[in-house]
Amino acid sequence: MQRNWLVSTVLAVSIFGLCISLLSCATNKINLRKTLDTKETLQVQAYWDPIADASLGLPDHSPKHVALFKNLSPAHVSREYDVDTFKAFFPKGSVPVGHVWDLDMDEVLPFLRQFHPGATGEMHINPGGEAAIEIFGRRITLIKVGLESEGAFACLRALSPTYAEIVFRIHAEFQLDEEARAYFTPAQFIGRLILNRHNGTIRDFWLHLPPRNTNVDINAFGGADMVYVPRMELIAQNAHDESDIVWETAITEVVAQSALKASFYKSAEIERHPVKEAVVKAQAENRPIHVLLTWGVFDDESC
Repeated sequence: MQRNWLVSTVLAVSIFGLCISLLSCATNKINLRKTLDTKETLQVQAYWDPIADASLGLPDHSPKHVALFKNLSPAHVSREYDVDTFKAFFPKGSVPVGHVWDLDMDEVLPFLRQFHPGATGEMHINPGGEAAIEIFGRRITLIKVGLESEGAFACLRALSPTYAEIVFRIHAEFQLDEEARAYFTPAQFIGRLILNRHNGTIRDFWLHLPPRNTNVDINAFGGADMVYVPRMELIAQNAHDESDIVWETAITEVVAQSALKASFYKSAEIERHPVKEAVVKAQAENRPIHVLLTWGVFDDESC
């Protein structure tokens, strides 16, 4: 009798522990797609400043170039989206904070076409991939780094009982004129989306071109240039949702952006250190150093 009671107690405790474990796993992951209220809409505003600076003066090279690049502006200054459309930025299933997933460009492009109908996820120049050469009778495989890395990725950055924040990065371009072989290629778009999990609405949406110098490549009539566009963004805010947010689980913006960058470029995973620090670390760990000089003259007695 006592033995049966003991077995029953152990079994009950085990089942209780399993339930707690499963509940814990469930709370660590969330399926955001199931929270949206598909009856809601959101008004998104678009801004696209003129080119403010050019490295080689291509936008002013001829009247044809001026016509292509001097009058760029949003195709739709304001546009209403069904909230369901924002599922383009959500993961397909349940994910934890910090998880990165790839986005379907066919679902993302309708947002970019608020800027211009020529938005595309297929870069006109993207010579990535592999090539092989033969040296002294040995075949060596080379990895070619593309000028642009196509695609889009998102990351669940933060979670609270009521809200979720997704950050994302998109690589795309705009074909301005096929005959002129005219392209407008932003370095990247980054953005964030805050979802009200309780109401199933979008609280904030922001997609923008980072405003650093030479942030766009342009091409036309066989010529190319790097230009600066101060502002190019889509933005929307729910005026009825202004409550404070206290994130329960989160990673920093820097960590999230690093994870997104690494999804595009494997080189982002390489450790980078100042020369003297790298030497000390290499000696301590008995590891080789790869030195990459991108500008100037390398002169350091420690190596």
